[in-house]
Amino acid sequence: CHQLEKILNNPMRGVEVRRKIIGNQARDNMRRAMNTLPYKHYDYQLVMGACCENVVGYMPVPVGVVGPLNLDNRQVHIPMATTEGCLVASTNRGCRALKECGVTTELTYDGMTR
Repeated sequence: CHQLEKILNNPMRGVEVRRKIIGNQARDNMRRAMNTLPYKHYDYQLVMGACCENVVGYMPVPVGVVGPLNLDNRQVHIPMATTEGCLVASTNRGCRALKECGVTTELTYDGMTR
């Protein structure tokens, strides 16, 4: 199932073929999960070779917004994608607590690890 998108030169077709292969080999729980996992109407070229391998679908995640946060003397709103209950509300309370003093950013190291 590896690199089907590249072999078929069609990301959506690669996802469909992989789902069929996995579905035929999967046990009942996995088969049910695959049947409910969305996979249509998504641009898989955004993830191929970038952030996910052996793609079989996508999971919509709700996005909330917090703020404004006084960040470097600028009022900014911050989008947060999460399924954790109360996380956005809790972060919003933190933004309110920091409203007067604000937050100052400082870069201490610029690098990437894997």
